[in-house]
Amino acid sequence: MRPESWSEHLAFVRAGDIEIGHLAAPPRSSSTIDGTAANLDRARATVGSLPLVENIATLIDPPASDLDEPAWLTKTLNVSGSKLLLDLHNLYANSVNFGVRPGEFLARLPAHKIYQVHISGGKWIHDGDPPHQRLLDDHLHDPPDPVYDLLADLAERCPNPLTVILERDGSYPPMEHLLAQLNRARLALAKGRSAKSAA
Repeated sequence: MRPESWSEHLAFVRAGDIEIGHLAAPPRSSSTIDGTAANLDRARATVGSLPLVENIATLIDPPASDLDEPAWLTKTLNVSGSKLLLDLHNLYANSVNFGVRPGEFLARLPAHKIYQVHISGGKWIHDGDPPHQRLLDDHLHDPPDPVYDLLADLAERCPNPLTVILERDGSYPPMEHLLAQLNRARLALAKGRSAKSAA
């Protein structure tokens, strides 16, 4: 089909004969970087091109990790040769869930490898203990204000044209509401590009 681009999540859903039925974050280690690069190479041989790879949201820090997420993403991109589809709500959710400043997370990613962006929303979940609340990425809510701030920051840092996709999988508001969110994304991009030109 020779698509202009295609994408896949940096996640796994099975190990051996065990199928978990959910996108799970792999341990962030050198072995998963090598395994991911090998899988992406097989995908390239089949499809004819590498996918853009997408960061995923997770409610738990993957066990057996010896790298943090920005370092793991960067090394995975470098070893595989893939480009990044950056899901800004996933970045934001992981940042707040694990005590990282979202802007610092973004600043550590190789901006020149980012070509596509997803924005979406989520909801807070908790087990009754406020310190244990987590932000769940669910694509059923509007993107929160910090996601638009991150989009402006990314537009200032990134040298590439950016395709931005608003994700919504249910609880659909009126079309005018969705169009207003797209317009807000355009304004965030313009704000970032303006700051880049002025620098």
